[in-house]
Amino acid sequence: IWGIFNMSKRKLKSIDIDFFKKNKKLTFYLMMIMLLIALLISKLNFSYGSSKTFISDNVLIHGEKIGSATVISDNLLDTGSCISGQIIKPTDVVIHQTGCIDVDADRMYESLKNANNDPYAGTSYSQYRKASWTITVGYDKIIQNVPLNWQAYAQGTEYGNLTGISIEICMYNNMYKQRQAYLNAIELYKILKNYQDGLGLKKHQDYNGKQCPEWLLEGRYNMTWDWFEEKCKE
Repeated sequence: IWGIFNMSKRKLKSIDIDFFKKNKKLTFYLMMIMLLIALLISKLNFSYGSSKTFISDNVLIHGEKIGSATVISDNLLDTGSCISGQIIKPTDVVIHQTGCIDVDADRMYESLKNANNDPYAGTSYSQYRKASWTITVGYDKIIQNVPLNWQAYAQGTEYGNLTGISIEICMYNNMYKQRQAYLNAIELYKILKNYQDGLGLKKHQDYNGKQCPEWLLEGRYNMTWDWFEEKCKE
């Protein structure tokens, strides 16, 4: 019985091979279809494993790790003096630096929260500017203030505010913390770009000439804007 089974198996294999030899065009089309299916599965798996696990409905997923930083996004700010709530269609990620030395992401969040709750923000009756931004990146925390598709008053021009996802990077006297904050922002940019195809990378200076992101433009700690931009392309 075993011999008959093996003979039948060899015969079937021979028939299969002969069939594909005689139908080369059909074989070619089948191989192309299989290749396209494999590429599609690979693309879907890549998308799911990168952006899908980090962002949902324009909000970074709370508790995820990006670089060495933990994402905090469970207390987004509502509309107020500094946040209009206007929906935008972002075309770029815009890099800023806070201008506040050794002030971490959580304190930047509290500052924006207080300004947003002050009805006089931006006037002589308040200590707060009418300014806002989308995300703050520190060496160990990434805090999202508003959804990715909400306007923020950050770029200094109306066009910039309507097209930019603004990222403020914290500034540290500690070189190692500063480098890590940059690396976290670089990883964040890659995730944002994967979430929305076509997002460019710009600096605040590109909109109104302001010397921002200040330390990257100065090359503090031997880390420059060119270095940052190249790392974003890796």
